[in-house]
Amino acid sequence: MKVDMFRKSGRGQIWSIDYMIGLFLFILVLLITVKLTLDLYPSQGSINTYRDAVHISDDLLAQGYPLNWTSSNVLVPGVANNNRINVSKLSEFSKLDYYRSKTLMHEDSDFVFFIHNGTTVINTTRCVYGYSLNITSGCEPVLNGLGYEDLSRVDRIVLYDSKVVTLTVYAWN
Repeated sequence: MKVDMFRKSGRGQIWSIDYMIGLFLFILVLLITVKLTLDLYPSQGSINTYRDAVHISDDLLAQGYPLNWTSSNVLVPGVANNNRINVSKLSEFSKLDYYRSKTLMHEDSDFVFFIHNGTTVINTTRCVYGYSLNITSGCEPVLNGLGYEDLSRVDRIVLYDSKVVTLTVYAWN
């Protein structure tokens, strides 16, 4: 009678090191999946900041109130008529104190806006409007010095001096 020395019994075997490695890999994959899933959804702060940036751009592209407002009688500042930048209103906006303009627009987020043609910022009456930022010699705003948790950008197509340009609004908390 031959004895099969390599005959396996009907019971499974598990080594504790194999079990620990398998459990570790399973938990690692589970944690990575949960992290990636949670990162797909924006935070409430970034949602609020984006909403504020859209609201600011909407206000800026309106005529404002009263229709022929000045920095002394403005209730709602707006710098455009039919998506055309009104230079006199833009000049009046530059006379407004930043915190007053922020209050008139009913915004919690800090903001800055500028007009550019895709490659360079156009110096209308100023390079940058809103929050006081440093600018380069080429009239470009320096955004990396800002301390913020959430930063949102909204670009709107407008006409300035019979040319198609972009009004860019940045908002942050």
